[in-house]
Amino acid sequence: MVNKACRYSRIVRLVRVDDAVGLMLGYDTTYVGRDGTTVLLPRGHVITKEDVEKLKDSGVYFVWVMGDEEGSDLMYEWEIAETVANAVAGRNVQVKPARQGSAQLVAAVGGVLVVDPNGLRALNLSGNVLLITRQNYVGVVGGDVVGVVDVIPLSMKRQEVEELHRFRGLINVEPFRKTRLGVVITGTEIYQGRKSDLYYPVIKARADRFSWSIVYREVVPDDEDRIASAVLKAVRQGAEAIVVTGGMSVDPTDRTPIAIRRMGARVIAYGVPIKPTTMTMIALLGDVPILAVSAGGIYYSDFNALDIFLPRLMADLIPTREEIAAMGLGGLLPNYKLTTRP
Repeated sequence: MVNKACRYSRIVRLVRVDDAVGLMLGYDTTYVGRDGTTVLLPRGHVITKEDVEKLKDSGVYFVWVMGDEEGSDLMYEWEIAETVANAVAGRNVQVKPARQGSAQLVAAVGGVLVVDPNGLRALNLSGNVLLITRQNYVGVVGGDVVGVVDVIPLSMKRQEVEELHRFRGLINVEPFRKTRLGVVITGTEIYQGRKSDLYYPVIKARADRFSWSIVYREVVPDDEDRIASAVLKAVRQGAEAIVVTGGMSVDPTDRTPIAIRRMGARVIAYGVPIKPTTMTMIALLGDVPILAVSAGGIYYSDFNALDIFLPRLMADLIPTREEIAAMGLGGLLPNYKLTTRP
């Protein structure tokens, strides 16, 4: 439903900047330079003689100014952006006021971004208004910008905008349902003190960002009984999800997949079509998800399987085998370094 108080807008008209002194700008003028894009003069600003030269220096020789007439048939970019943004914003998503024909969609809570891809595609095919979001199922914290609504024309007919109201709730943030994490670090060389544990700081950084607490931590050797025992201890200590690191390949000493299966966990996937950290296992021990990741997450600590799967698991959005299989498209991550052998 459209607010009747907003049904009338002052109609803007086009004038030369030399003739615009004393008139009120009808839109945000934009400055684009090496230092970025910003609003040069905001909508509602009364143009001065000094502004004329400033506008010309930025390549602006004509401007839209507020006219004296009001009309109910047209809506302008700032109205359109906020109207459509309020329509597409779903659960736990807030709208920030529009500038320059743009409205920001902001996460109200920590959780996982969930976007309706079919609705987004249909809205963007309208040609006049675009919804641009972050990747589906990415982990976010409250205050993160998760999407932007951009308006292409300066104005649209009100009826055209109202027709876009059917695209409701396209972008949502599902809050984290779990906050207590258990961490099991495997590796006989770490257990014996031959090497330092480099993985825990990688996991701790994710936990800190999303305000999860690590309620259990243990370093164990490459032994399936010790690994399984540590996972079960973590569950008894109240861990709602478990991360197990290392021992994920096919070397004789890699025992983590064997340990997880031996506990009776239901394996959703062993091996995921992403690089780095392809040798990842996702399993469920009852209702406790287990994410076992290869040692590659140490070298690729900036982005790996932890970032793709752990937020989803903490939000109880367990991926299916079909969803994981589809990740092969785009699964070669930008931080992955291809190596060639002579």
